Amino acid sequence: MLCCLPFHHQYEDFGESEWILYTGSGYLLHLEAWSFPVLRLKRLGLSKACRRLVVTLIRRYAAGILHLDAFGELLPGFATFDW
Repeated sequence: MLCCLPFHHQYEDFGESEWILYTGSGYLLHLEAWSFPVLRLKRLGLSKACRRLVVTLIRRYAAGILHLDAFGELLPGFATFDW
């Protein structure tokens, strides 16, 4: 039964697209897809500043889904970069 397969089998089939989705103006992260999403993001090369934001949102607000949007508002107290 397909619904009973462990998540790592899905990862092998679809890569990161099962929990990181491109939205056209940024990325949607399904943080609850992994036991340690910040460690996974580190392995994928996400900056320390962005990982710090993810940790803060998970701890303070129990965020399970995060939309990193290029047109979103700036959050005070977090580093930003001009690319």
